[in-house]
Amino acid sequence: MTIITLGITRPIRHLMLRTIVKIKRACIENFCCLHNVDVSFEEITSFIGPTGVGKSTVLRALDWFFNGERSLSLSDDDVHSAAKGGRIVVEVEFDGLTAHDREVLGRYAPDGAESVSVWRTWQNGEDKITGKALAYRPFEEVRKCEKATDLRKAYDELREGDADLDLPKVGSKDKALDAMRAWELAHREQLTESEIEDTHFFGFAGQSKLGQLIDFVFVSADLRAYEEADDQKTTALGRILDHAVDRTEANERLGEIEESAHVARQEVHAKVYGPVLDDISSALSFEVAKFTTGRQVVVTPTVHAPRPARTTFQVSIRDGAAETSVHRQGHGFQRALIIAALKYLADRRRPEGDARTLCLAIEEPELFQHPPQARTFAKVLRELVATSPAGRTQVMYATHSPVFLDPAGYHQIRRLCRVVGEAHPVTEVRQASQDDLCRALDGMIDPNTVKSRTVGRLAGVFAEGFFAHAVVLVEGKGDEGVIVGCAERAGINLGAEGISVVEVTGKDNLMISDVLFRTLGVPCHVVFDGDARKAERKRQSIEHTIPEQQRREKDLEYEREARRTRQKNADLLRYLGTTPAPQPPDETTARYTVFEDNLESYLGQHWPAWDLRRRELVRSGEGVDGKNAATYLETTRTVATDAPFLLHAMLENVRSLGGSAVMA
Repeated sequence: MTIITLGITRPIRHLMLRTIVKIKRACIENFCCLHNVDVSFEEITSFIGPTGVGKSTVLRALDWFFNGERSLSLSDDDVHSAAKGGRIVVEVEFDGLTAHDREVLGRYAPDGAESVSVWRTWQNGEDKITGKALAYRPFEEVRKCEKATDLRKAYDELREGDADLDLPKVGSKDKALDAMRAWELAHREQLTESEIEDTHFFGFAGQSKLGQLIDFVFVSADLRAYEEADDQKTTALGRILDHAVDRTEANERLGEIEESAHVARQEVHAKVYGPVLDDISSALSFEVAKFTTGRQVVVTPTVHAPRPARTTFQVSIRDGAAETSVHRQGHGFQRALIIAALKYLADRRRPEGDARTLCLAIEEPELFQHPPQARTFAKVLRELVATSPAGRTQVMYATHSPVFLDPAGYHQIRRLCRVVGEAHPVTEVRQASQDDLCRALDGMIDPNTVKSRTVGRLAGVFAEGFFAHAVVLVEGKGDEGVIVGCAERAGINLGAEGISVVEVTGKDNLMISDVLFRTLGVPCHVVFDGDARKAERKRQSIEHTIPEQQRREKDLEYEREARRTRQKNADLLRYLGTTPAPQPPDETTARYTVFEDNLESYLGQHWPAWDLRRRELVRSGEGVDGKNAATYLETTRTVATDAPFLLHAMLENVRSLGGSAVMA
């Protein structure tokens, strides 16, 4: 049996107010492999794409933005090869600001502001924090003075040169800064937006302003187990559990203890030092009186209250009689420990006293996990966001697993692609919204249909398509068997070339899926049936089975269906960028393949040996009758004669599409 032990030191006080501030977008320039990337964020954001395009780099850039050298010490090697001047910039915009947030951020978020932008820069070893704030421009020139004497001199010159400002005389740098800030608060109408450097913004010295609102926790792929066991560092695990601890009662009781102890210390000092210091005060006053009159010397003890300790979590693992540190455990167990902490946080209500947003960034959450564990982890992360009070949790991860694509929405996907043909690495970020889909399908598919057909689609093979270099969209399961079988006959492994076959059923779904994949940077080849003789086959199936009156009614129904099919054919071809034809012939192009009637009719006419082989497999019990993907695959793979030209041409069109993808 394994037991996890948590050692908790004295907790610190936290603000008792709620906040929903979130990361809205980030602009990353010249950070490692990212030259110029602009990314927007949702409550859950999934970064996908091939290895080496910069998915994890986005998360690491944010980790550096929030946690600085505590997370990553930059060097010239971290500057993008195309950068001019060797300057790295990470700009982050936050939205959802409340009145409390604006109070904490001060002049960075004036009254009425719904968002705030802050950027961090690095150049030649110099790290700077800059934010946009409302300020009086002449004051900014004064604030640029680094030395106290220079700042006081510039302040006095401005005060004397512009008497209308009515600035007070001051005796120190801090008093000058306070006077200028007070003037700005009283004269909002004269302020303009300025870029202001502030090394205190993240708490380089003093308390972090942004740290009071957002706790950014990065869980890297390697996890750095030895750091997780170090009680002197702010660990990912400790910070996660930190959000599950309610400090309200402990803070009140510890405050009472500190107050009582402080009073007791004062009493001890008064009793022990009081008489001695009174004598010293009298003696010094007597001696001073020889040189001046009317003054006395008073010596009293100064009682220093101890600084409250910061909350930390020390994690150890007990396995039977042995108790070891976390770094003695394997990576799989460490990931399981992170999952357990997150599940614990998701299962219980976060303390009302925790006013921060927990922003959780995870690099490859599927690492070291069995498929059931990976699905559980994905579910835990979604629940963590869904159950978080006041929306105080934001999750983002870089993944290669479709399990972590939330079925609730494709809008959460950010697909990173490497642009082909550039001298230096250039990454672009693709994303899709419902508005994107509706605009592309305007006049062909009703917006309500687009919405209903996309909700809950991100599962199984469909989700795998987002990770492919190219996708073949088909209407039925049998099409996949024939396409893959033809490839295998030619010694081609479509999966190894990054090509996925996705079945979506229906011409509307073909268009909707094609828009979605292509918007996210995945090129598609569409395979569909023209259904030229579909109505005729239906008539034949009922010709001698129902009364004549019902047959006439069915004929009308089939004719209406045939008209809708012809219209859908025309709409689909128009969407695919070619001349719309209600009844297209057998054809394959770089963009699509169409069978005049359907695949089975085409094979029966142009590859009769295929149907004979299928029937043979069904009779022998090695196949299943009807449109069965496995049977179609085995039939195509083992039929004696070669496939017709159209299927070979389709396969080449599909392969060329995969080679033209913008992904590296």
